[in-house]
Amino acid sequence: MLSTLTRTKLLAAVMAIFVVAAACGGGTSAPTAATGASASAAQGELPKPELTKVRIGISAPTEPVQFAAKLADQMGFYQKLGMTAEITGFEGDGKALQALVAGQLDFFVGGASVSITSVTTDTPVKVVSMNSVINTDGLYCQKDIKTPSDVKGKSVAISTFGGTSHGSAILTLQGIGLTPKDATITQVGNEGSRIAALKGGSAACAVIGIQQDAQMKSFGLNLLIDLTKAKPQQQWGRSGLLARTDFIAKNPNTVLNVVAAGLLAQNLFWTDQATVTAKFAEWTQLKLDDAKVLVSAFPDYGDRGMMFDEQAFKAPKEVLASVNPALAGVDVTKAYDLSFLNKLKAIGFYTKNNIPLQ
Repeated sequence: MLSTLTRTKLLAAVMAIFVVAAACGGGTSAPTAATGASASAAQGELPKPELTKVRIGISAPTEPVQFAAKLADQMGFYQKLGMTAEITGFEGDGKALQALVAGQLDFFVGGASVSITSVTTDTPVKVVSMNSVINTDGLYCQKDIKTPSDVKGKSVAISTFGGTSHGSAILTLQGIGLTPKDATITQVGNEGSRIAALKGGSAACAVIGIQQDAQMKSFGLNLLIDLTKAKPQQQWGRSGLLARTDFIAKNPNTVLNVVAAGLLAQNLFWTDQATVTAKFAEWTQLKLDDAKVLVSAFPDYGDRGMMFDEQAFKAPKEVLASVNPALAGVDVTKAYDLSFLNKLKAIGFYTKNNIPLQ
């Protein structure tokens, strides 16, 4: 049972996550995290999980970026690894985190900001694999703003401070060689409001989803950078599998198997989109054609190998610190654990299942 003091501290962390969720979606290799797998095991062979049932929450259940956890269940991957899975959809990271903290979930799929904020609590969580480290936004500007130097001193419209669009603003500015101090990042509202601000001339630039590209160009606006195509790629911990650190320590083989099942499901987006589309439409109750559009777009921003590094946590921390300065000093390496993905690589799981490392 969590003490009253612990719950009080966690409530503050959950509220911080709500700010981010409303706007949007050391730990590097703990020595004992995945030691259950024998070094002499056959290629790709996984250890028996400690648990036979796992409970997984999905904080954005209608988005392809979080679908691998459910798809693994639909495809029977958990069952093949000796587990059954209970998958539950939630409305945002905050509610899923509450369920995880309360012991109602073993894992949930959510943003890196959750684990960053949790570092300061008595019940930290860590990201153990990542579905995507790419934001799908672009920086659109008025027709007379054509170069990075033209952006200096101009306004860049976002939704709210601390949200994903704020993170995209930071990444797009960095991508064109500027810093957040070179422009004036301004809260405007949702994407429709930002588009209206650009059309009306009240914003010089704005962060807009790249799927709106044709419409933006029809308005005569210039795209200065597309984060899905930026080189070098700038990571943002958009969506990953999280678990409490105490659960990870107690059930390392279970975590390893759940990560492996997610990897198998994630790769179907590249190898069998017809099946993924049908399963996604079934889960979300979307029309098949609408599901196909979303599924076919995912490989452009999804991470096939589900790998990531420290960079994926740096920009989210900067955004979080803008609304909660106390988070500026958080050590982001305590917010994730790469040992499970590295173990799968070491035992040949990637090779056995033809999963490329991106």
